[in-house]
Amino acid sequence: MHATINEFEMPDPARVDHIAGRLALLADPTRLRIVAALVQGETNPSCLSELTGAGMPSVSQHLAKLRLAGVCRAVRDGQRMVYELVDDEVRDLVVHLLNLDTAAIHADPAVKA
Repeated sequence: MHATINEFEMPDPARVDHIAGRLALLADPTRLRIVAALVQGETNPSCLSELTGAGMPSVSQHLAKLRLAGVCRAVRDGQRMVYELVDDEVRDLVVHLLNLDTAAIHADPAVKA
């Protein structure tokens, strides 16, 4: 037990707010599934819909939220859009929380670290 309040080490409030925002963004199960898929490499909304079991309108809305938050970005691949994860902090958090096998993910040279 701490003898005084001065013995506590608290993180920077702005950092706590930032992390809380990221956690709130990932609190939705569909968004978390989408990010878990994107951790493994870029893919298109149709594939994400199939992987998550969510309909295309739902996946599109979740991708928009993730894109606006700077977690992923859309890249044109011919006539279709492909999404990739760009936030390393979110990538590390999701890998840790879901116990994803990063060795298997990084074994494929086509998958970005």
